[in-house]
Amino acid sequence: MIDQKVLITLGYDTIKEEIKKYTASQLGKTLVDKMLPQTLPPIIMHQYDEAIEADMVIREGSGLNLGGISDITPYLNKVRKGMCLQPEELLKVADFMRCIRQLKKSVQKYEYTAPILYSYATGLESFKAIESDIEYAIEGSMVHSRASRSLEKVRNNIASLHGKRLDKLNKFLAADKNAKHIQENYYSQRDERYVIPIKASSKKFVAGTVIDASSSGATVYIEIDAIKDLTIEIVMLKAQETEICYQILCDLTERINLIEDRIVQAVHIVGKYDFIMAKAKYAASIHGRAITITDDEVINLKKARHPLLGPSAVPLDILIGETYRTLVITGPNTGGKTITLTTVGLLSLMVQSGILPPVGEGSKIAIFNKWLIDIGDQQSITQSLSTFSGHMTSLVEIIKASSRRCLVLIDEIGTGTDPRDGAALGIAILEELYNRGAITLSSTHYGKIKEYSEVHEGFMNASMDFDRVTLSPLYQLRIGIAGESHALWISKELGLSDHILDRVNAINSTHTILPARKVSKFSKKKDRLLPLKKAETIQEETTLNLAKGDLVIHNETGEKYLVYEHRHQDKIVVLFKDGIHQEVNEKRVTLDKRAEVLYPLGYDLEQLFVSFKKRQLEKNIKKGRFKDLKALNEQLNTIK
Repeated sequence: MIDQKVLITLGYDTIKEEIKKYTASQLGKTLVDKMLPQTLPPIIMHQYDEAIEADMVIREGSGLNLGGISDITPYLNKVRKGMCLQPEELLKVADFMRCIRQLKKSVQKYEYTAPILYSYATGLESFKAIESDIEYAIEGSMVHSRASRSLEKVRNNIASLHGKRLDKLNKFLAADKNAKHIQENYYSQRDERYVIPIKASSKKFVAGTVIDASSSGATVYIEIDAIKDLTIEIVMLKAQETEICYQILCDLTERINLIEDRIVQAVHIVGKYDFIMAKAKYAASIHGRAITITDDEVINLKKARHPLLGPSAVPLDILIGETYRTLVITGPNTGGKTITLTTVGLLSLMVQSGILPPVGEGSKIAIFNKWLIDIGDQQSITQSLSTFSGHMTSLVEIIKASSRRCLVLIDEIGTGTDPRDGAALGIAILEELYNRGAITLSSTHYGKIKEYSEVHEGFMNASMDFDRVTLSPLYQLRIGIAGESHALWISKELGLSDHILDRVNAINSTHTILPARKVSKFSKKKDRLLPLKKAETIQEETTLNLAKGDLVIHNETGEKYLVYEHRHQDKIVVLFKDGIHQEVNEKRVTLDKRAEVLYPLGYDLEQLFVSFKKRQLEKNIKKGRFKDLKALNEQLNTIK
């Protein structure tokens, strides 16, 4: 698991927030929140292929139709619990089903130009029948009368009786004999009852039931006896109406429940489309482009820009890993050293998350298993550590965790203590990281580290360029050139006398370069991408044939599953894990190991797909260990 501190410091979380702005639904936002850099080559390359196809779709212009998509997961959870969906919730489900049809239609034209994105659409089903029935039965926030003849009949009866009730109320108000009793000439409603305001002193002269009274007590609200029977009948009919509506809602909900697993699959696919396209739209906004992904521990970035700095970012050319594995960067404060480190780290994280980075043509970057960084002020008030102590604590952890295929970024190594000790510490730490096989970029102000890097194999100096006329940084990285002492240059330009500067040079000349410890030679590691590239070639020529018991990797999650069945005609693979079967498109998995490699000749593969409890139960049944049917049922209940 990657350290959260690394993600925050390098700006990865900020990138995620930017990507979320391009999502069309909560489904996509949720997947962005869960996004992390991957380290398994099959997943990285699969996500990269997705990114290339999504970029092509965006550049082509029409894109994918993701408009109006909403997250219906809360409604599906209610369905799963046996709850009845309300009219507005059913309409949300119907809207989602309509969006599925529109999305599938927009994906179909990319069958050959974006085969991976198209393959996901094969798992999208049409729910046109239930969608139409919901939209026919529901209008606004209520069940429409056309949904049921009995509902229409009940509502017609209610309307007829209500009309009669209003006639009787109006006649009562219009009668001259009632004028002296009426407080105000209108009728109003209290819950399901219609009442007339009557003077409190006249209530015994009006046939009816007192329902309410004014705060002063001068007025009482009476339901007259003339409409009481009508009101009772209306209340009974409305109860029937509610019952009929509830039954209609439950029937529609049950129909959703019957296909709930297929809808859940569609939710997952739609969310994935939203996630992939949001990453691609963000990449397009920062002028991201295709980059070659390698497994040779080489970073060769051309015209690379920090994605969070916008158009003002100065492009950088960065090379490390071919003839040297440690790059020591010198330069003035605010000269761009830290930005250089974070640019390399952040672009690496982006590539391994399926996001095209803002780089120039011909760039390439290796896959890393770990990112270890020491950037920024490491002072810890809660632990009572000084800046140097915090710095060293971080470096100790980095050294312990470093290894091959590990990217290490250290800002101002050895600072916070005596310069001579700090330089020696910096050299010793960089040596150790090198010998452990890490790819390291480190900035420093110490001349001794720069001198060490100049003469030792596997190390290379670089400097941030500086304008001597304006005394300002140019933010350009020059590899192979050690930076001069800008402090001395600036001091001279600002008028410091020559005899003081001569004394500085004399003091510096008394220190010698620390002798080097033996540094390692690194052999070429096995390229983990080569079998993937070969597999892609084979898949292009012939369809991949999976057999029962094969071990595969799910391209989206990185989890490993056993193959239960491969239905070639449907292009579906049935996966098995933890007692659960699931169906996925064959393009969503990558072969890891064949069954004949995993199991001895003659091994009963069927037992792989039966849980231990079930196998134990079968043995107990064969041996007759159950006294009666009750004991057997109890055992069966434990494995359900």
